[in-house]
Amino acid sequence: MLPPQFVTFLLTLAISTLIGIGLRDYYEQEAKRDTFGTVRTFIFLGLLGHLLYRIPVIGPYAFLVGMVVVGPFLLVYYNNKVRQQKSPGLIGVLIALLTYSVGPVVIHEPHWYLVAIAITILFVLHSKGRIRQFTDRLETGEVVTVCKFLAIAGVILPLIPAMAPTEGLVGRIFGVLPVGPHQIWMAVVVTTAISYLGYVLQTYLYPNKGLLLTGLIGGLYSSTMTVLVISKKTKAHDSQARDAAAAIMLSTPTMYLRILFLVAAFMPMGALRLLPAFLLFSLLSGAYAWWLRRGDGSQAEIPVDEPALVLKERNPLELNAALLFAVMFVSVSLVTKLVLARFQELGLRMLSFLVGASDIVPFIVSVLQGNLGIGSNQILQAILIATASNNVMKTAYTFGFGHRTTARLTAIGMAGIVILSFLYAAIAF
Repeated sequence: MLPPQFVTFLLTLAISTLIGIGLRDYYEQEAKRDTFGTVRTFIFLGLLGHLLYRIPVIGPYAFLVGMVVVGPFLLVYYNNKVRQQKSPGLIGVLIALLTYSVGPVVIHEPHWYLVAIAITILFVLHSKGRIRQFTDRLETGEVVTVCKFLAIAGVILPLIPAMAPTEGLVGRIFGVLPVGPHQIWMAVVVTTAISYLGYVLQTYLYPNKGLLLTGLIGGLYSSTMTVLVISKKTKAHDSQARDAAAAIMLSTPTMYLRILFLVAAFMPMGALRLLPAFLLFSLLSGAYAWWLRRGDGSQAEIPVDEPALVLKERNPLELNAALLFAVMFVSVSLVTKLVLARFQELGLRMLSFLVGASDIVPFIVSVLQGNLGIGSNQILQAILIATASNNVMKTAYTFGFGHRTTARLTAIGMAGIVILSFLYAAIAF
């Protein structure tokens, strides 16, 4: 086994070398010749910070003194760069300081942490065009919304009491509800965050990418909305009917992925129990979509000059959307509690089937979060039934809003998944 000092030395050397090579490649791509140092310079910077920090007793102070010594050289380089009227960018200076800081980080932090930092530096360094395109498409209003979400999740959520008040009107209201205030807001935070991931992928990272990618990513955002958008968009296009069915089927695996994320957030062992079934359903859906895509040799796609199939839905991180989900979550939780009290498990199964006609997420989160007095088997069975019912309703939506060929092909694919879902729900739970 290698001594720990040798391991940290090798890791500092490797990371400093990679950063130096990455910066050199960046400068060559940008055709910049007058730069701060070479690959060797950054290797020496990383080793200098590491060795100074290793000095017994005074290591941290020696490291700070070293930074004070290196700083003027960086300042002279930057001042000369500005005087020659070159780009005033600070990339070379910042990466030099980051490289100098590698040594203490590798000593005190887990090695994966330093590797993650190095990967981030290299990725950001070589993603100038992609980052610029992404930020150019990003709307100011959405940036403000993300800031509000961070405040709600990081500041307000910890302040909300886990136990509901027991006195006054508020106490009487929460005495009826099966969920507490902290559970309600936690459900909002988790659900909107997962939906927002799909929203960002769909709207900003992969716009104008055609039917198949729209279906695949849209399922992570809202599979029901994805089916409606694709069905309406392609209803009058005979040549795209088969591809539309394939895109709808591809929204199913990411829908199951979204549900798994939700279950894992509130019931990790439940997510493991659902994983085999959801994996099977996803593979079947993906295989059928592939067959639809290849079955007739069709390679039709939406022309590039056509508008992208962007889901016409509100940003899930908008406060109004978050509050609407909170209201839906509380309402569904209350209805579920009342149904269970009167009809027991049969009522839960019937309700699981009925909620498939709309967004099933509030129901799933309510059975996961609510104090409903039901076991894990009943919860997982309800989730399976709800997803199967939702697939039935999405098929019905294709008949109502889409091309007949699309609806027929979608029904064939969904039928097998729905039947297997109901059988698994009946046998396994």
